[in-house]
Amino acid sequence: MAAGTVLMGTGTHREGDVRRKIESALVRRRERFALSHLAWTANGYTVKFEQGIVILVRTAVDDSVIEDEARLNKLLDGVRRDFGAFDP
Repeated sequence: MAAGTVLMGTGTHREGDVRRKIESALVRRRERFALSHLAWTANGYTVKFEQGIVILVRTAVDDSVIEDEARLNKLLDGVRRDFGAFDP
């Protein structure tokens, strides 16, 4: 799967808004990783990020995390840190 590819299946309009907010934040932050999957579950969003062959998953991501820029940045900081563990 190519970086930046988003699989949403029968996603809702709300998922599209969330996807755009996350992708905009990734561009603004000039991240090296991409959003690869987004899905709503009963516990919140499942969000997958990829960088090269490495895929990281965050589950139970609440709407409030997406709506609050500081909380979204904290989530993305953690993803960046975790991807950094795989950099040689």
